[in-house]
Amino acid sequence: MLTIACYSFEDPAHACARLRVLEPVRALGDAVRLLWGAVPWSEGHRLREDILDAADLVLIQRLFPYPDTGPLLRTIFASGKPVVYDTDDDWTHLPASHAFAPELPRRLPHILETVRQAACVTVSTRALAAVFEALGARHVRVVPNCLPDALWPPTPPPDRPIAAVGLAATPSHRDDLAPLEAALSRLASRLDQTARWVFFGCPPEKGLFPGSTVLPFSQDYGAYAARLPRLGLAIGLAPLADTAFNRAKSPIKWMEYAACGLAGVFADLPPYQGVVEQERTGLLVGPDPKDWCQAMERLVRDAALRKRLAHQAWEAVSREHLLSARAAAYLEAWQAVTQRDAP
Repeated sequence: MLTIACYSFEDPAHACARLRVLEPVRALGDAVRLLWGAVPWSEGHRLREDILDAADLVLIQRLFPYPDTGPLLRTIFASGKPVVYDTDDDWTHLPASHAFAPELPRRLPHILETVRQAACVTVSTRALAAVFEALGARHVRVVPNCLPDALWPPTPPPDRPIAAVGLAATPSHRDDLAPLEAALSRLASRLDQTARWVFFGCPPEKGLFPGSTVLPFSQDYGAYAARLPRLGLAIGLAPLADTAFNRAKSPIKWMEYAACGLAGVFADLPPYQGVVEQERTGLLVGPDPKDWCQAMERLVRDAALRKRLAHQAWEAVSREHLLSARAAAYLEAWQAVTQRDAP
């Protein structure tokens, strides 16, 4: 059994902790014992140094390094325990509009120091690996995000006369949606009797989609996974602005949409180019709003195409991207670090 001391400020219920740590550990069963080192306490966290002795490996996640955790990080590195830093975001290109942007100047120097000291940096995509290699990481390993199928049982495509079009995303994706809103609003008016619109977590500009359903985002990833398939969506949107930050993202949205029986329209950018087969497991669309409208109208009017894309997307996800079959990649990455650093 591999014992891991994990230091993360991510809420254990939220997506980053679930996707990158908790769900892989759960899928690995008795092979891994996880010790959580940042325990929610009052308005902050209680940091547990006492778990270090029992750990074979220390896992530091995302935004944990910053001035206040400096003393603990120095203790961790002085302990001689092998350290892995894990992230699925490119902090060096964080958009100014992102919720974490105000805090980043305080944290980034400490993140970069941790990256250079860690025995290994694990990331979710090859694009992200290139970023951290250039920043001086000693070793970088790609461990892709997988769909936690314990949370996402497959849902068949809906069979309804009106196609429900949905965007499920955090509010941070406002900048990705904004360039398309006006054109999509005109499309929504034209398709009034054949489509309805749902915005789950990322609301559009007020007044552009009258009659649409707007739902607040669920930070609880389990609750999000339970609610999305219940919305009755037939078509899923996944726009991304062409930025360095977005280019390093993972295709988890494609996997989630596939599990919910959605035919997806995705930004023709690296996160989706590596997994979406054009016209087979989804539609890839460039930045022109007219192209997005054309793809959307095509799916709204062609139920057979929607069902074919949704079915083939789920086939691809279930064949190559389910955590139950791929969790060993996490264990292999963690064990490799302990073996490489063994005396």
